Amino acid sequence: MCEQFDKLISELYEAVESKELFYLTLSKIVSYLEASQSHLCLLGEENSSVGLNFTANMDPEFLKEFQEHHVNHDYRLKLIAKARIGEVLMDDQLTTADGLRSSPILNDLFPRSGVNRIMGNNISVDGGAGWFGVTSLRKDGGFSKEVVADFSKLVVHARKALNLRQLRNEVAEREQVHRSANDSQTHAIIMLANGEVEYANQLAREMLDHGFVRIQNGRLVCRDPAEQKKVEAVHRRVRNGEAPLVRLLDKKTDSTYAVQVFNPLPRFVDGRLEPARWVTYKIVQLNPQDILSSRTLERIAEFYGLSVGESATIAAVIEMQPLAEYSRSKGVQQDTVRKQLKAAMTKMGVNSQKQLFQLYERFKVFE
Repeated sequence: MCEQFDKLISELYEAVESKELFYLTLSKIVSYLEASQSHLCLLGEENSSVGLNFTANMDPEFLKEFQEHHVNHDYRLKLIAKARIGEVLMDDQLTTADGLRSSPILNDLFPRSGVNRIMGNNISVDGGAGWFGVTSLRKDGGFSKEVVADFSKLVVHARKALNLRQLRNEVAEREQVHRSANDSQTHAIIMLANGEVEYANQLAREMLDHGFVRIQNGRLVCRDPAEQKKVEAVHRRVRNGEAPLVRLLDKKTDSTYAVQVFNPLPRFVDGRLEPARWVTYKIVQLNPQDILSSRTLERIAEFYGLSVGESATIAAVIEMQPLAEYSRSKGVQQDTVRKQLKAAMTKMGVNSQKQLFQLYERFKVFE
């Protein structure tokens, strides 16, 4: 892998900070791949809206027309959704014989907008349809084996970077809601720079003084060995571009904490993804009623017709209990628990744990 390619991947993660950087980096990727245009986007549920949308060398009017008149009728989206995440798709895999004959997108919109041969992939994130694609320079042109190989390596990083950008947007929105609704501190914030505490609000300083969690060797640790294993698992997930949430129980004080870790700018160094120099921890001490409301759970189970086993599995997820731990406590196979969770989520019409939490919060409002 050449130095220029490594630098592109690093810049892709650095672009998480701002949309302007994303556009610039995408233009560099187009040039490197000797392509004409590129489109990196994440659609809302049921393609209802464009959640994140970045382009390079693409006419804005083309995207506006596609979103307003074609996105809900584009049969290609179903073909893309069926593809394995990250699988490189070429033109012949993105259309059908009927589509070639009658699709207004292929026969009118694309020719008018100078969209030539397409190479792309499904980078769906958290239930929203995602797409990363490039077009060829010429109508009759294709992509070399070397370009296809490089593009396939870029896919996983583009998906992670897009997910990170989405997480940053969501965090910013939540912080804004917190500030506007309540000026008092509701959660602890700890920011590390190069392993050292750069910032900690008053609530965070009080938690660190208490000693259940502390900063050691450049990361958050927990004094309870069993809970520390959960923290270590979270740090491993952060390296994959996630912003995971974990529940920690302080048995000495019978206090429960929800901890979320944000690692917004990972770096691509020597062919590997390394943690960013900046890491942020958000910690909330939960009241018992915040963890799980049996009343709300009963209402959800009744509303969606969940079985006893499905309802119990949903409760474990909402309490942020690892499925392996839950299956051991119940004396059932972990595969059985996974099947119960999948069945319950299907009945509830959710595709991710994030959506499950959102649904739970909506039902809790009616208590």
